[in-house]
Amino acid sequence: METKGNVKPEANKKNEKIYRITILVMGLLVLLLGILWVTSRQSLREVTTEREIAEELNRGLQHELDSVLEDYYHFKIEYDSVLADKDSVIQANAEEIQDLIRRQEDYYRIRRQLNLLREITQNYVHEIDSLHTENRVLKAENVQMRDEIEQVTRRTTELTEDKQQLESQVEMASALRAYQIEPFPFRIRGRGREAETDRASRVEQIRVCFLIGENPIVPAGELNVYMRIADPDGNIMRLSDTMEHAFLHMEDTLQYSASQVVNYQNQELNTCMTWERTEEFEPGVYSISLFTDEHRLGETALELR
Repeated sequence: METKGNVKPEANKKNEKIYRITILVMGLLVLLLGILWVTSRQSLREVTTEREIAEELNRGLQHELDSVLEDYYHFKIEYDSVLADKDSVIQANAEEIQDLIRRQEDYYRIRRQLNLLREITQNYVHEIDSLHTENRVLKAENVQMRDEIEQVTRRTTELTEDKQQLESQVEMASALRAYQIEPFPFRIRGRGREAETDRASRVEQIRVCFLIGENPIVPAGELNVYMRIADPDGNIMRLSDTMEHAFLHMEDTLQYSASQVVNYQNQELNTCMTWERTEEFEPGVYSISLFTDEHRLGETALELR
């Protein structure tokens, strides 16, 4: 009987120890679950914050793009004929930026494209402002010279039909332009494969493709087409400084980066020209201009990083 009396307290102590361990384990589990819950809420808030920041940045980029285009369209309405050969450059850049924003591409890549578009539009707006200033001066002079203008107008009515036809031909011929000017920087990979890249250190060639517009007045036949690429410092990239790599345009001698002869038959003509690097390209904006012996066809820009 004494043995049984001694065992019972020991069993109670063992059960009490098990209860304490169980309570401790449950407490640790509750603490762990609490930590996980707090961490999950914090991670969710961070993800939500990052998403809101990204959306706000994209809204800012969209607002800047809309602002640039609004300013450009305002000037374009008033001076549409002046911007006819530049509009394709702005439209192409704007559509590319719009697509990047829609696909939520890298923010800094969109920012570089937007800065390039702003630079192009500002240059065009500056040209328009210069023209507007010149027009104001001319209008003021016209008021003072009204009598002389009326005399000149009367004389022009006496011009022969041949003279009028010749002037019409000259005016139409001066409208030869290039459209859809697109530069493609790329490097050459194994087996001669071409891969586009905007990394200046990797670019080996710059190919510029464009469309020469239809013109029924320009004499059909072979046309000399010249491409001038200016580096970020304004230097024309060329093989030499000799006349072998130069041409005459409007009584000026201009160096060119590349040239070719095309067979122009008064119809739209697609063609491409390529410049192969002679030294490594530097990061920055490269200006590209296209000419014939008599016409400035158009221009575009390319940014390498």
